[in-house]
Amino acid sequence: MATSKEEALQQENRQLQDEVAALKEDMARLRDDIAALTRALGEAAGSYKQSAQEELLRRAREAQARAAEQLDKAQAAGQKVIEDMEVKIVERPFMSLLTAASLGFVLAKLLDLGGRR
Repeated sequence: MATSKEEALQQENRQLQDEVAALKEDMARLRDDIAALTRALGEAAGSYKQSAQEELLRRAREAQARAAEQLDKAQAAGQKVIEDMEVKIVERPFMSLLTAASLGFVLAKLLDLGGRR
């Protein structure tokens, strides 16, 4: 009888060992799966980071182009005003001189009042 109990215990022990071995294999596969998931998440995050950087760069370049365009327009408008003034000065030199002298007189008076207070 002792042998049948021993055989039953050995058989149960083998079954437990087989189950432990199967659990170890499952754990190893689970570790591999988690490592693969971690790598995939890292790659996805890197890809997202790269595309976000590219989008940010694209928008910055667009903003720079718009700013340059606005600057060109402002320079052209300023140049047009200067050219128009030059034409008016050439057309009416006496009126331009009178206007400049009047402006100078008014500015001198304004600055002189500020010094007397």
